[in-house]
Amino acid sequence: MSAKNKLEALKNAFDKKTTTTSNSNWKNFFSFWKAPDDSTTVVRFLPDVDPDNSLGFLVENLIHEFPVNGEKKKVPCLEMYGHQCPVCALSRKYYAEKNEDLGKKYYRKKSYIGQVLVIESPIEHDQSQLVKLIEFGPAVFKQIQAAFQSGDLEEAPFELKGGYNFRIKKTKSGQYASYNTSSFAPKATDVEDDVIEQLNLFNLADFRGKAMDLAVVQALLTAAESGHALEQEPMVEEDATPALAPAPRPAVRATPAPSTPAQPRPAAVEPAAVEPAAGSQSKANSVLEKLRARARAAAESTEE
Repeated sequence: MSAKNKLEALKNAFDKKTTTTSNSNWKNFFSFWKAPDDSTTVVRFLPDVDPDNSLGFLVENLIHEFPVNGEKKKVPCLEMYGHQCPVCALSRKYYAEKNEDLGKKYYRKKSYIGQVLVIESPIEHDQSQLVKLIEFGPAVFKQIQAAFQSGDLEEAPFELKGGYNFRIKKTKSGQYASYNTSSFAPKATDVEDDVIEQLNLFNLADFRGKAMDLAVVQALLTAAESGHALEQEPMVEEDATPALAPAPRPAVRATPAPSTPAQPRPAAVEPAAVEPAAGSQSKANSVLEKLRARARAAAESTEE
């Protein structure tokens, strides 16, 4: 194959990889934002498979967005994986220079990923899929954070026995949706035993944006800053999980994310700090360990 044909084949392969924005795993996410205004969706948060997750039932996802070659690129923040991030450094530089427009342009966007049982919903959803992933922004997170600070929760809300349902209330604030009145239910409830037997939990960290090689991030950032098109963008490949940005090739092994997310971050939500009732603690722990073991076994089977 000639050099020209080889380059053309590479471009075609790249186009097929990068123009694909859908992923079969996105069906795992519950589209609560599609609910009509002035409606309430009730969900029950479930624990992360990872017992070392300090947030217990949520993971933080940090994504930069900026234009490259006329398209918006989503680049996972490397600080999320314990590395220095050149995009964060550039954003801070602009803010320090009082250039808020450019500082905001490169500042990372924060969201949170969890998994839930959908208890009540004003929108249709696939009820054959019991456990659904959910992603939301700081507005909903602040209501969860406030519940821990209020002292009203007597158990960690994701406990299967004695936990709390969460009510996502969608209202209108001007032309935008608002979730500022969302809250946990005032009364604790149990997840039914037959439902617990059917739970297959996710490892939430698998659904954050996948770490990119530093050189790839720097190349994209340089192109965004200069406004010059990249003659050949980094080769990417689709991942089995719904990465919010494509994984680079060659792939790099990301260091495990630290248990405490990178700065700046909101005040930590620590479910472990909530003292559960002694009567249900051992039973809940036993159930959680069984579910986590089942999820780990399923993941190992998939890898094989």
